[in-house]
Amino acid sequence: MAWIRDEEGNYKRSVRCSYCYHSGHSRRACPDRFPDGTPAQQRARKREEEKEQRKLDRAQRKLDKAAGVKVAKVPRKCGYCKEFGHIRRKCEVLAKDKIRLGDTILDYRNKVVNEVVSNGIGVGALVVNTVNTYDSARGGYHDRNLYRMIRKVDISAMNPHSNWLIGKRDAWDRYGMTSPLRVLNLSGDRNQIGRTDDANLPAGQENDEGSFANEVAHKWNQRSGDGMRVVYPGDVSLPDGYLDRDLIDAEVEVYFKTTKTRAHYNIVERMDYLDKQED
Repeated sequence: MAWIRDEEGNYKRSVRCSYCYHSGHSRRACPDRFPDGTPAQQRARKREEEKEQRKLDRAQRKLDKAAGVKVAKVPRKCGYCKEFGHIRRKCEVLAKDKIRLGDTILDYRNKVVNEVVSNGIGVGALVVNTVNTYDSARGGYHDRNLYRMIRKVDISAMNPHSNWLIGKRDAWDRYGMTSPLRVLNLSGDRNQIGRTDDANLPAGQENDEGSFANEVAHKWNQRSGDGMRVVYPGDVSLPDGYLDRDLIDAEVEVYFKTTKTRAHYNIVERMDYLDKQED
């Protein structure tokens, strides 16, 4: 923080750059670091220059048409893949990405349903989580079983792309997906017993290859109920149409119904990376 004087001679607080140590700007916008402007400013300036050039080209085309000069057609540029010769609505790359995401969602949901049905994850189920905590009575750290009862199950928001953002600033958010469970704590300290918390799906250990917990953690960068297991099954109920491919395709259509380019869809880049890893 720094203090500077305004035009009237009054002191006001400002920032001090950690690069040049001058006040009035931060390191991110330091003119000594970026004499031609920051990368964001350069991109904005380039966009404005391209916009002005398009205006000039359109104006020139109108003048040429008015003068009877034959004007060549301007090739269309796709708003998704940024290639010339087609528009977003007829983009084959976009059509393939929609099919890929639909296939990925269906495979992911089938695994979710398998975990829910095979383990009896439903309302009334009793789950246990083994934690290593300090025990003053016995002295030292010891394993302790913490029991919980599932009060609510909602897996409708569980998708491989739920936590993957659309944008270029951040790719994904590990905490971006809604927790599918609400559980009642039946054991623990006085601050835990009787409290209702959010919880993730019990799906094995994250370090066990082949488990669903391992897949959601390492493949999709999502959280799982690591270490929590069902000891008494509950009343299993699945959302209507959860595995319906037509409904999934409709969700995918809504997901891609933006003006964003392919580079903004981080889930597509993730699928490309996973495909390369498998090859």
